[in-house]
Amino acid sequence: MFNMVNPEAIGVFGLIVTVFVFGLEQIGIGVNKNSDMTKVSRSLANIALIFGGFCQLFTALSLWFFDLGIDPGTRQFLGMIFATYGAFWVVVAMHFYNPGDKKVYAHFFLAIFLLSAAYAYKAFEIGKGWPLGTVLLLINVLTILLPFAWYDKYPALTKVCGVVNILIAICSIPLLTHALGL
Repeated sequence: MFNMVNPEAIGVFGLIVTVFVFGLEQIGIGVNKNSDMTKVSRSLANIALIFGGFCQLFTALSLWFFDLGIDPGTRQFLGMIFATYGAFWVVVAMHFYNPGDKKVYAHFFLAIFLLSAAYAYKAFEIGKGWPLGTVLLLINVLTILLPFAWYDKYPALTKVCGVVNILIAICSIPLLTHALGL
């Protein structure tokens, strides 16, 4: 017999790293007028793909395919959350590698907003309002604001998105510590 580890830890860790780095870049920390924005975009894409995408998709698959001592309903719910955001970050990475139509991405963000709203509602309904429901609500705020920051080119709105990303990272720390058993 062997012990199973909680795969949520790697998924939450990937989320924290990704939103923290994106938040710092959106606020403007690390970017200056001499920055090679092509390299910045590629670097962000790499982080989104590996930490945001792969880590969360791995977590979703682990939750779905392995009995981890978590009841099946919770495993399915958490697996859907991780799969949704893992796939989200893969799409974001692909956008940075090969930018597409921002209108299509805005529709994609609307779909993610609606899913996040449903997930947040469920999290609060099952008594997981803090921190899971709060993180999901912050993701809702982000997915609504980001397309407007893209279209209207409001630097202040981009900075607000950066602050929201950093808040998501901070509010996710209790999820990480719980998944690590701390």
